[in-house]
Amino acid sequence: MEKEQRCTIDLTQHPKQLTYYQTVMDACEGLNGYKFFSYGGAIRGGKSYVTAFILITLAKKYPGSRWHVVRQDMPVLEGTTIPTFQKLVNVSNEWLWTRDKANFHLTHINGSKIFFKGENIVRDPLLNDFLGLETNGIWMEQAEELSEKMWEKALERTGSWYIDNMPRGFIFLTYNPTQNWVKQKFYAPWIKGMLSEPFFFMPALPKDNPFVTPDQWAQWSNLAKPYHQQFVEGSWDDLSDKTNLWAFEYNAEKHSKEAIFRPEEIVYLSFDFNVNPICCAVIQAYSAFVGVMEIIKLPNSGTEQLCEYILQSRYRNCAFKVTGDASGNNRNTSQIDNQHNYAIIQRKLRLNAFSFNVPSSNPSLHQNKVLVNSILRNYPVLIDPVRAKALHYDLANVRTNPDNTIVKDNRNNPHQQSDALDCFRYWCNAYMWWFLDRLQ
Repeated sequence: MEKEQRCTIDLTQHPKQLTYYQTVMDACEGLNGYKFFSYGGAIRGGKSYVTAFILITLAKKYPGSRWHVVRQDMPVLEGTTIPTFQKLVNVSNEWLWTRDKANFHLTHINGSKIFFKGENIVRDPLLNDFLGLETNGIWMEQAEELSEKMWEKALERTGSWYIDNMPRGFIFLTYNPTQNWVKQKFYAPWIKGMLSEPFFFMPALPKDNPFVTPDQWAQWSNLAKPYHQQFVEGSWDDLSDKTNLWAFEYNAEKHSKEAIFRPEEIVYLSFDFNVNPICCAVIQAYSAFVGVMEIIKLPNSGTEQLCEYILQSRYRNCAFKVTGDASGNNRNTSQIDNQHNYAIIQRKLRLNAFSFNVPSSNPSLHQNKVLVNSILRNYPVLIDPVRAKALHYDLANVRTNPDNTIVKDNRNNPHQQSDALDCFRYWCNAYMWWFLDRLQ
């Protein structure tokens, strides 16, 4: 059995982490009036590790206490924050994991618990899952991806778990530079010198972190310039004038090239089910390049008809892998036997479950935008000028709102459907996620 990876935090090596940690510990002793701690700024500033370490310390300090870690959803928690805790806790001696997805938590021998919970704002817009939550403190990880409603819910529920040795009700927030409510509540007043107790803000930069490697600095040079400013230099400036185009790294001369179709290579199918006509991107990736072979749109047709088209096309004898819109897992009453779309695709194309890579929820538009533009800038992406004309159009024309969401205030307007772009970004998220991880 592979040994579990562990690590420790040496706060003496990271002065900002030490200051942040000591400020929280002083708050526990009543030496300051802080309750809402935020650590915000560039990537690799040490924000997440020290906050996880603080929650572990508080759980030990206050027997029987309860703490909650909240991110966008459970898959994101399992891929990011939970592994951080796994590296920090000694499971065999002091801690026990309970991995029930509906009640995922870590228990200390003194009875304290640290829970991991997804916000799931799309599925639960009123955050009813948080009604009645009893907790001593909440950590909002990547708070810029969470709603302001989640902040209000944290204010409402923090300090509601009563124990004999009662800690102050703390809220922790970690985040990257953003233009939403997080900036308004923390960074904007801090930079003006107007942030006061109970609010605390600590800026983060990778240059503060002595453990950042030369290889990471080299990789960051591949980020698109606005994202280098935001995520490496820690800029809080509004970059929307530079990134109003969603795919601002798209270049027709660079990306409009025919990719050679190879029947022996895997054919990726990425679906978007939210508009009429249904849309599917056909993609191949071999020899260190991505080729968008075709964007299929069939007016007044459903998933059955699109699969029939694929079976009659040049792709009919190929090996398929499938991804796309997470809503395709919902049942569709317009389809035969009220099956969900991916069940229809599996049946029609005679695929097994291992051929599918479909997320439980669609990727964050903000993070997805960083990924797609970094790929367009640094990776060979060839988009067929004729068969994939719809993707060229979307990449050249789709624009964003100030919060980096795609402008879709009128989905009946073909200029705002962005279905071809959606298919492409779903594929990037499913099969090129490692590219952004390598940059970060």
